[in-house]
Amino acid sequence: MEIKNFNKYKIKWNLKSETDIKPGLENIQAALEKLGNPQEKHKVIHVAGTNGKGSTIAFLTALAKEHGLAYASFTSPSIVDVHDQIQINSIPVTEKQMDKAFSFMHQRGISGMLTDFELLTVTAFVVFETMELDIVFIEAGMGGRLDSTNVMKSSVAVIPSISIDHTYFLGDTLEKISWHKAGILKHNSQLVIGFLVEPAKTIVYNEAKEKNAKVLEYNKDFQMDKDQYTYEEFTFSNLNPQMIGQHQQSNMALAITALLISGFVLEESSVQIAVKDARLPGRMEKIRENLYMDGAHNQASTDALVETLQEQFPNRPIHFVVGILKDKDYVYMLRKLEEIASSFEFVNFQHERALNANILYKHCLGSAKSITLDASQLDLEKKSENTITIVTGSFYFITEVKEKTGIK
Repeated sequence: MEIKNFNKYKIKWNLKSETDIKPGLENIQAALEKLGNPQEKHKVIHVAGTNGKGSTIAFLTALAKEHGLAYASFTSPSIVDVHDQIQINSIPVTEKQMDKAFSFMHQRGISGMLTDFELLTVTAFVVFETMELDIVFIEAGMGGRLDSTNVMKSSVAVIPSISIDHTYFLGDTLEKISWHKAGILKHNSQLVIGFLVEPAKTIVYNEAKEKNAKVLEYNKDFQMDKDQYTYEEFTFSNLNPQMIGQHQQSNMALAITALLISGFVLEESSVQIAVKDARLPGRMEKIRENLYMDGAHNQASTDALVETLQEQFPNRPIHFVVGILKDKDYVYMLRKLEEIASSFEFVNFQHERALNANILYKHCLGSAKSITLDASQLDLEKKSENTITIVTGSFYFITEVKEKTGIK
C-alpha cells in the first residue's frame, strides 16, 4: 500500500522498506533499538479500535491545543499525503524535519528491516524525540497487539469501539479482533473504553485483569448527560461538539477522560472551546451546502453514517457517491446505504485494492444508479438544491475525489 510522497524520502536517503503489511513487533523493535529507542521519551496516549480513533484524536489534539500543551500526533491514513500523518501542535511535519529523521535513520543502518508503515511509525518517533512535548497521541494502524505502534510504554490507552474489520489480518470473528485491540493495554496502565458489545467487552476486561490495569468505561465510570460530562469530581457543562453524529459525544468524553487520568488539569471554558473547534477531515465533513464526505468503510462506520444522516436530514433525498476497497464487506455497506438512498453513483479510483465500480453497480439493489469511470469526471454540483450528496466508502476514495475535483 503506497503512502503518498513517502517514497521520495526513501529514494533520497536510500532507505528500503517493503510495501506489504506484516503484523508483528520483532523487526520494528530491532530497528528502534538501533535508533536509541526514541519511542520511550514522551508520555503517550495510544488509541486503537475499529471506529472512532480519528475522532477521539481530533478531540485530544483540540483539548491539548486549547490548554496550551505542547503535543504531537501520529495518525493514518493520510488525508493529503504522508506529512499530515505526523503533526506537531496540529501542524504537518515539514520536509526539513522528515529529511533530518531520514538522515539519522540512514546513518543507523535500518534500511531493509521494515515495512512501509513500520518505517513511517519509526519516522514519527524519531521526529518527536527531538522535541520537548507534554503529550503524544498515537493512533494504531490496524488491530493493536501486533501493530507497529504498539512498541511504546503508554500508561493510558483508549478503545472507542470494536467491530468487524480487516478480517484478512485480524481474523473473522469479534473474539479474534478484540484480542488484537486489547493488546495495546500495558501492565499497570489505564484503559478508557467506549460502548463495547460482547464478547469484546469481556475480552478487554480479561486482558486488563491479566495486566493489573484499570478500565474506565463510558456510561459507567464517566458519563455524558446531554451536554454535561461527569467523571468523579470533574464536571464540564455546555459541551457542544461541532462534529456531526451522536457517537461523537462518546468520543469527546473518551478524550476528556484520557487527558484527565494522564494528569492534565482541564478548565471548563477551555474544554467548551476545544470540543467545538475539534474537526476531523473525512468524518461527515461539510464541503459546502448539501455536500459532505465521510470515510465510512466497514459495517459499524456505515451504520453510524446512516444513523447520522437520518438524524440530520430526515425526509431529504440522499445521493451517495461511492468507492470501496475490495477487502471490505461492500454488500453489507450497500444494503445499509440503500435504506436511505435516493440514488447511487459508483466510481473507480486509483488504489491497488479499489473495487471495480461495475461490481458495486451489480450488487446494488437501488434502481437509480450510475457508474463514473474516474473521480475526475465527477460533477458534485449537479443534484437539486434539496438533495444531500454524500461521498463515502473509503478514506482513500474521498482523498482522491478531493484531489481530482479541486476540493481543498
